[in-house]
Amino acid sequence: MKNKLVFFPSLFAVCLTACGNKAYEAKDYILKMNYESDFRILQLTDTHLGDKDNTKLHYDFMELTIKEAKPKLIVVTGDVFTFASKGTAIDFFAWLDKQQVPWTLTFGNHDEQCWFSIDWVTSYLNNLNKKREKDHSSYCYFLDLQDDKVKGNANFAINLMKDDKVFEQLIIMDSNRYNYKGYFGYDYFHQDQIDWYTSLVNQTKADNNDKIVPSLMFYHIPLPEVNDAWEAAKNDKSLILNPTGSEAQENEKPCNPLYNSGFYKVIKELGSTHGMYFGHDHINNFIINYEGIHFGYGIKATDRVYADDSLLGGRVITLHDDESHSLTYEDYYHTYKEVM
Repeated sequence: MKNKLVFFPSLFAVCLTACGNKAYEAKDYILKMNYESDFRILQLTDTHLGDKDNTKLHYDFMELTIKEAKPKLIVVTGDVFTFASKGTAIDFFAWLDKQQVPWTLTFGNHDEQCWFSIDWVTSYLNNLNKKREKDHSSYCYFLDLQDDKVKGNANFAINLMKDDKVFEQLIIMDSNRYNYKGYFGYDYFHQDQIDWYTSLVNQTKADNNDKIVPSLMFYHIPLPEVNDAWEAAKNDKSLILNPTGSEAQENEKPCNPLYNSGFYKVIKELGSTHGMYFGHDHINNFIINYEGIHFGYGIKATDRVYADDSLLGGRVITLHDDESHSLTYEDYYHTYKEVM
């Protein structure tokens, strides 16, 4: 999103609906995928697809990155749509399936500023996931338990399985949209989500002979600590992890929530998550090792809303097979001139 909040009173319905009231176990939020050696995850972010766009142009542009990246999984980290109808959303999901690569997504603050509800999207994606499980007619990995007690519409995990054990856990979370209590601004991870994360990590640990299972997180709005990470990197360049030839840039001040819910402290204490990847700020691209956790902005996947034409494309996060589950990165930059 931008440095300034954009509010659309004609479209924007304040979400006052409460979470459901059903309690689920941690295992109910888990999908499984086979781990392959040096697992390549392509992060696309802030596509902002809308009805008035030339979506074919955007699809052709994103295909440049997908073909070059050769991912095993595509993760779209929010602000997927803006001013989109159901038809545009369905078309995008069908296009993702045509790539014949497993894919998943979470939501950003703009995804409710459309001609459909977030609940409709999650129901549609849940059905695609069921099709994948039933007859492999989709590549979608998505799960939203719509009647649970957890805030948000995309809180689930994908367990990467190796030799019938969880090698790595990919945690997808919904960083929510806007906050109206005390201040108007970007929302944050609420306590019930923090409790959900804690339960997931602890249960996965218990199922792994009481050994911590490493995890990566994908969401949209960066945590407030992203500012601390950038300040630390300015004083110690060795903390910057951007690939050779890809300059780490903070071109706009991170638009994180004003309220700090303490989620980062919990993440640190539990000791599972060693990489967190997000979007939201379109012209930032840095990856920083902050206190042992990789904080990584994704690279904007289209030129919609606002962008730097030299910072468009995607990023591959490669998870390696070594004991430390090391991570390396590859940035793919393209221009629209290549598809026009």
